[in-house]
Amino acid sequence: MALSDAISVPSADSGVVRAVLLTPFRPRTYAAAAYLALAFPLGIAYFVGTVVGISLGLGLSVLVVGVPILAATLAGVVVVSIGERALAEALLGADITPPSWKVREASGVTDGAVAVVTDLAVWGAVAFVLSKLVVGVAGFTLLTVLLSVGGSLLATPLYYDAPGASVGLILPEPIRRELSLVVPWEQFEVGVSFIVRLTSWEVSTLPGALAMSLLGVLALLVGLNVLYAAGWLCARWAELTLGQGAPSIGTD
Repeated sequence: MALSDAISVPSADSGVVRAVLLTPFRPRTYAAAAYLALAFPLGIAYFVGTVVGISLGLGLSVLVVGVPILAATLAGVVVVSIGERALAEALLGADITPPSWKVREASGVTDGAVAVVTDLAVWGAVAFVLSKLVVGVAGFTLLTVLLSVGGSLLATPLYYDAPGASVGLILPEPIRRELSLVVPWEQFEVGVSFIVRLTSWEVSTLPGALAMSLLGVLALLVGLNVLYAAGWLCARWAELTLGQGAPSIGTD
């Protein structure tokens, strides 16, 4: 094995560690958090509007009145996709090539309707708009759980000794378990047994609170890296569904 090969592995590992540690100092991390926070209310509005519009349009299409409803819904999806493309580029750094809508080349109402139905860009926009609710729920969960847990642990020294505050592992009653291992040996049985007892642990001193604060720093570091990775995935999904052609795989 060449010397350069032996050196490249630790170098790559140190690069990954450096990237993880620098995530809290990257503006893109907080831009991804903002994108995920906006995804929840936007996803609800998109999902309700799209599902209701398509359902009414298809259900009333036999009465002709459903056709303009369906057309207006798909047109709204296209407008939303344009705004979402700009949002993904601004907050997530996505590289999205605007699609060439087939309806622009259509002549007449019939050709326009056929162009909309057969345009993959339109259905890609529909898939993105409907998936926005899933992204919003997942993003809201990540923001609430990861950041709130990390923030509360980080602030432990500020409230650990407050009246009525309990910080630590609080159990209603101790947990006691016995672990045994018995092995037959000729006419005997040889075994070993351990008793594990888990009791409540409460932070009552400043050193313990500082230890919890350090744990909060670690939790926030992990949470921000998860948010950054979620933003990267959202950018790739936007490139796949809102752009023209295959998405470009890249990093910030």
